[in-house]
Amino acid sequence: MDYQTLIPVADSIPAPSWVFILLEQLIFLLHIILINAVLGGAFVVLFKRITGKDDEMLFYRNMPVEEEFPVLLALAINMGVPPLLFSQVVFGHLFYTSSVLMAVYWILIIPILIVAYYGIYIHKVKYNKSPWFSKISLITAIILLLYIGFMQVANNAMLEQPESWTAYFGERGGTFLNLGNPAFFPRYFHFIIASVAIGGLFYALVHKYLKRPTEEKATNIREGLRIFAIATTLQAAVGIWYLLAIPQEFVQQFMGGNGWATFCLILGASAGIGALATGFLGKFNATFILTLVTLAAMILTRYQLRMMYLSDNFRLSELKLKPQYGILVLFLVILLAGLAAIYYMVIIGFNKEGRSGVQ
Repeated sequence: MDYQTLIPVADSIPAPSWVFILLEQLIFLLHIILINAVLGGAFVVLFKRITGKDDEMLFYRNMPVEEEFPVLLALAINMGVPPLLFSQVVFGHLFYTSSVLMAVYWILIIPILIVAYYGIYIHKVKYNKSPWFSKISLITAIILLLYIGFMQVANNAMLEQPESWTAYFGERGGTFLNLGNPAFFPRYFHFIIASVAIGGLFYALVHKYLKRPTEEKATNIREGLRIFAIATTLQAAVGIWYLLAIPQEFVQQFMGGNGWATFCLILGASAGIGALATGFLGKFNATFILTLVTLAAMILTRYQLRMMYLSDNFRLSELKLKPQYGILVLFLVILLAGLAAIYYMVIIGFNKEGRSGVQ
């Protein structure tokens, strides 16, 4: 069977595609920072709790950070919805098909996400009252978040490779996963290790703004940056694995064949190396800024890679434009108002003086 006959016709779009792609990239950056901070921070906290170092470092009881993780996860979930919707405007005909092919796993994301949130929340509530139950809740939340990340990667991998869709006829139960893609596992581990790096940076960020003795604060910041740097070193190795796993013609485009793709990759790699160096040197501000640059560049690289995979099956020029600019403007106004409201709530929510139980 010719797989191209399985690709649905793309819907018309209400504005130029670049509008939705730009919005998707910008808000996805916020989402990935937040979800990495939660997942990576959970890894860091779990390690400290298992090794008994949480009492020594007082990571929770000074913020207290256990009150922040549920808030961060809620924000991450909400920031994950807009980029998903914006992406569906452009790639919806591909996304819906790939989602149907893995429907059983995909639909489970919603209840699993709810349980993961409760795991994070129970970890906070039971931290002192029931340490054992608190640790189990945190482990459960981590496993469930890893599942969600795995399925997100699986869906994106299938979306980008319509040639894999014919496997459905041998597996019609909605349980097909394109695990045969050589880039699948390096792509997944790239996300996981990145989360540990961001978790370490988040650990340093928390301690940077705690009112504590200068020497103790500096020690904890250096520890967080060391976690970041070690994870980033591993991330570099996985990044090379990922690059070697994609088709050779794509590698050539990233190595000079495509100017914009090459620029994004070099920018991300250079900023990442810089962040690695400043992390080991214990320079928080420089590490934080370089990490933001790295993440932004890697998101652009991710988009470039997607369009390379789809080059034989889909082009943005194929989308039919049926302008609805009035609705778009209204939507953008509401979006900006919503982001402003979220920002205001974050400022209030993380204001330590406004927290009950915090002196």
